[in-house]
Amino acid sequence: MKKGIAFYFVSTIILSIQLFYFIVGSSVSAYMDFSGWLFYIASCLSHAATISLIPLILFILLKVCRLGKLATGVFILTSATLSTIAYIDMIVYNLYRFHINGIALSMFFGKGGREIFNFSSAQYWQAGLSVAGVIAAYSLIWWLISRKKSLLKKKLLGTIALLLVGTTLYAHGYHIYAAFNNQISVQKCRRLLPYYFPTSANGLLMDLGFLPPTQATGEMDLGNGNGEINYPIKPLEITEKDSLTNIVFVLIDSWNPRALTEECMPNIYQYAEENQRFDKHWSCSNGTRSSVFGLFFGLSSYYWDIFEPNQISPLLIDRLLAKDYEVNIYPSASLYDPPFARVIFNKVKDVRLSTEGNSALERDTQITKDFIASLEEKSEGRPFFSLLFYDLPHSFELPKEKLNRFQPTWEYAQYTTLDNEEDPLPFWNLYRHTCYQTDSLVGMVFSALKEHEMEKNTVVIITGDHSQEFNENKKNYWGHNGNFSKYQIQVPMICHFPGEEPKLHRHLTTHYDIVPTLMKNYLGVTNPTSDYSMGYALEDTTGRHWHIVGSELNYAFITPEGDIIEKKAESTIEVTDSALNPITDYPMDAIKMKESIDKLNRFLK
Repeated sequence: MKKGIAFYFVSTIILSIQLFYFIVGSSVSAYMDFSGWLFYIASCLSHAATISLIPLILFILLKVCRLGKLATGVFILTSATLSTIAYIDMIVYNLYRFHINGIALSMFFGKGGREIFNFSSAQYWQAGLSVAGVIAAYSLIWWLISRKKSLLKKKLLGTIALLLVGTTLYAHGYHIYAAFNNQISVQKCRRLLPYYFPTSANGLLMDLGFLPPTQATGEMDLGNGNGEINYPIKPLEITEKDSLTNIVFVLIDSWNPRALTEECMPNIYQYAEENQRFDKHWSCSNGTRSSVFGLFFGLSSYYWDIFEPNQISPLLIDRLLAKDYEVNIYPSASLYDPPFARVIFNKVKDVRLSTEGNSALERDTQITKDFIASLEEKSEGRPFFSLLFYDLPHSFELPKEKLNRFQPTWEYAQYTTLDNEEDPLPFWNLYRHTCYQTDSLVGMVFSALKEHEMEKNTVVIITGDHSQEFNENKKNYWGHNGNFSKYQIQVPMICHFPGEEPKLHRHLTTHYDIVPTLMKNYLGVTNPTSDYSMGYALEDTTGRHWHIVGSELNYAFITPEGDIIEKKAESTIEVTDSALNPITDYPMDAIKMKESIDKLNRFLK
């Protein structure tokens, strides 16, 4: 057992050195400061110690079963395998900016994989000899440990164990501080380590009364377009407009398109009839954090962890500020968590971070009143951008006297009773009550814009961040953040474009299309939309397939047939049809997959 523990320590050191090499030659090294380097070295050692526990545990289990020789062989083989995988992962990461996962394996083994990965016989032999060499090296290490009795002293082994434990506690403890303060060097280097998830406690710290900064901390700021980021791909080319149009975003949290009826949401329904309605509009995720990121950047939230420490601002916001737009944000829920204030609005001066109120209804009412009051103060000739972000349909919280319109209804969300057999109608009606109240507030916004005669020079965009499922797939999914079917990503999209006739659009559109539409049609940007977005102008009927949804850790591609190819957080691949029925032996098209991965990585150098 002493030999096994000593071998574990040596394996940990070897693997930690391999992990350290992920930063060598990387653009991340330009952002590192002393505390960043200290964290990274500690994280390499801590993460290596955690990963190396796998062969150690197998060794101990086999020893307990009195399989001594097998235990030694398995220990050596699994340790060598982990070292080999780490080396291959470094190659994959350098090529594709993600670590080995089911997507990479599908590309290798899928249809057309030979066209992407075309290796000669000599290269296969070379790889095989390299693996054999690694196994031989680890076998030699075991032999040397057996011969070197001084390495097996309890005091030495105990000291090393305490060092590893202390290093692990430091790495996770310092990350709690660095994540809360968005320290650039730490946030960037942690992404280099494969499947490393150091501890964060942002929510707990906020509950204790601490407030995160709205800017990243750290001295290094390489600015847009430098380091590892290529956003935009080409500098924006501008044709100045004779006049500038006001822009108003109305964003409704958790908005199920089935709620947009004349009975439930009469004001917005009528507004949709009188303007542009996009009947097949998909969000870019099933949760608020990723969806709002995609809405403002025109890019997948896959880029969040890259853009946040770099303080990369959305080009849409940059363009608005360059044209001296007055930018006002009216959030019902706080902008601290998710930290939209520092990720999306970090260049907006005095951005509003929260709204007073004891309930979502009170806060939603207040942001409506505040926006309407602001219209009285708008300077003539100065355009404005306003975001009203309503939270009520997400909260399921209303006074009992406002629950009379739709029956039968729950008075509150009874989550503990939900299962696949639950009748969704009472829960659905509770949700519809919240949508009805939201509609009345949004109706006041429409009336105020009309009263101030702003309809002729104001773009109004009304949509949801994501949808809210009520077990439509009959797979016992209720809410959001659960899957990437249309019942969690399809949302209403209504646009008022001044001077345009009412029209119902039936082609597929996405949240990635909003930035290109505004930049191209109203802000004078003449670049191809692919220079700065994953989307197209809303009126463009080009197919949006394979549509990318999700975040860096958990994302999916939705094919033209509606199949969902999902990369799970644990790196496996799950393929289902549009109704979430599993598809076994899915004929993965490696070439299409590579095209989609290239699109996903388009804005990385």
